[in-house]
Amino acid sequence: MRLPGSNAPARLREAALTAWSERLSRGYLVLLAVCAVWSMTGGAGLGEDGPLARNIAVVLTLPWLLVVHLFLVVTQVDTWLLGYNFYFESPAWLFEPLWVLYCLTAGLLNARLLARVSRSAREAGSAPWWVPMFTLAFFGGLFALWHA
Repeated sequence: MRLPGSNAPARLREAALTAWSERLSRGYLVLLAVCAVWSMTGGAGLGEDGPLARNIAVVLTLPWLLVVHLFLVVTQVDTWLLGYNFYFESPAWLFEPLWVLYCLTAGLLNARLLARVSRSAREAGSAPWWVPMFTLAFFGGLFALWHA
């Protein structure tokens, strides 16, 4: 008998290969991984706490972060069930491993999307610089709005 989702490692491997297949998505993943690990070590007290690294990681995963934040604000499960808000009343080092896991998951989803868009734009015959420039403009605009 086969359980639903038992092919999850194969699907994860396929998603990672798709995300790693394009140069733009590889650059995105590397930048996000460096910023996520750098901000985690700073937040856990193991290194320099650079706010720029965390801000870049937040902007690179912003669409997913807004969904997670909206879910947590709307539900407030921890406050309703326990009368304790984990996010505001717990030490920062408790959430740093979850932060890296979130960044890896959101980064993989965004990198797959970038790889698919780059591949489809290339197959449609558009200019090869269109998708990277739009991506830089999009994340640059988000960064500017984040710091405005």
